[in-house]
Amino acid sequence: MAAHTGFEDLRLDTDPVTLREIVADPTPLREILVAVQEALGESADEDRAERSRLYGQRCVLLRLLGDLDGALTAARLSLRYSGDDPSLVTIAGIRLANVHQWRAEYGVADGIYAQALEGAPDGYRSFACLHAGKSRYEQGDADAAIRHFENAVRLRSSGPADLLAAAEQALEAAHRLKSDTDLSEL
Repeated sequence: MAAHTGFEDLRLDTDPVTLREIVADPTPLREILVAVQEALGESADEDRAERSRLYGQRCVLLRLLGDLDGALTAARLSLRYSGDDPSLVTIAGIRLANVHQWRAEYGVADGIYAQALEGAPDGYRSFACLHAGKSRYEQGDADAAIRHFENAVRLRSSGPADLLAAAEQALEAAHRLKSDTDLSEL
């Protein structure tokens, strides 16, 4: 059974301009990170899915806390432990790409996002679209970001309201970016 670390309960707002998570208080993240570390220490090396999940959580927490080197290591371990499970590979790949994105290594990030999109099971495709779009958005490529975000909205239209809202927020930001950079009407 999967260890409950508190990560599942973590909810962060997203900055409407940068589309990055807002960490108002890092204390809860640090507390969850301790729980993740403890769970990793207790998990069996043979339980690859659990270790992939926990290293993925560690990756996200370290990224949000600004430790991008540690996040990169955790993301690679998450991917290594994901084996050949398409869901785990997709999530681990997106998290790895996200770290590269935060490191401004966009070429690497976009390549990993493309792989994740290609192999993503149906329930994970919207997640991959959203994050691939965020990378393109950060690079100022409004058109590519809009395409990814439109796909995420379409795929999330019948899903949980908070996930749909996140995709719609990203799409609105990309449209603002496009209108701010579109010089064709001048």
